[in-house]
Amino acid sequence: MNKGLFLYNPKSGDQTIKNKLDYLFEVFQELGIFLLPFRLFQNADSNDKLLELIHSDKFSFIGLFGGDGTVNYIVNILIKNKINLPVGIFPCGTCNDFARGLGISNDIEKWCNMIHSGKTTSIDVGCINDHHYFTGNVGGGIFTNVSFNTSNDLKKSLGRIAYYLKALDGIPNIEAFDITLDTENHHIEESIILFLVLNGKNVAGFSNFYKNADMEDGYIDILLLKKAKPIELAGTFMKMLANELENDKHIIHIHTKEAKIQSTKEISITVDGEKGTILPIKVHCVHSAIRLFTN
Repeated sequence: MNKGLFLYNPKSGDQTIKNKLDYLFEVFQELGIFLLPFRLFQNADSNDKLLELIHSDKFSFIGLFGGDGTVNYIVNILIKNKINLPVGIFPCGTCNDFARGLGISNDIEKWCNMIHSGKTTSIDVGCINDHHYFTGNVGGGIFTNVSFNTSNDLKKSLGRIAYYLKALDGIPNIEAFDITLDTENHHIEESIILFLVLNGKNVAGFSNFYKNADMEDGYIDILLLKKAKPIELAGTFMKMLANELENDKHIIHIHTKEAKIQSTKEISITVDGEKGTILPIKVHCVHSAIRLFTN
């Protein structure tokens, strides 16, 4: 393993990439690994050029610097083009719940040595409507539009705290909506204020948001936050902060391989923190979809 394609998003929220590139290349070079850098989102032809490079068979792995949105973008390219190169994701961007959920270090030297060791793990991803993949979560309702409604300047200056501050704006405007959720073993009709489809434990920078979620079990976890009085929801939100949602009476949890979610309202969803489609959606787990370097 001596040559990798290094992909990076120069506009990731925390902007750390600019200060780390040279040191990263230095460490890899000392390990006998050489990288070809590729700047993502450069122009309209970037996708074609990227695929041309990947299909050239010159690279034994892909390194990736970027937030959850960047990771989502690359994972979709790899899966849709049946590319099976192992990927090393460096946890940067504003949150990067996916890489942090796998316990991947954001220390340059440790990260380079992890890739040098060659250890990989096959990780699940989720799929929406049979054509778009997600690595971390899909959501709808209160708080879920925080990421794409938060300015890049605020993300740069405050990092993930920017999301939490922006989320507070939504509290006075909590509005419930009716959904129907169908799985192989469940039919649920409920008035809720939030739903989340999880592929991992972390959401919006919250580590271990749902501790029982697993990226390798072939299942997705669906959480529904039921409509309740504001004073009751306050307790639930405190449990969210303390990673203690498992037994909250306002939370419905479904562990499933696939589901259909629909609503009588036009509910927009987010996909790995980016703006997505609207309900209804079908979601399912794609088991062992990508190979990632892990510790």
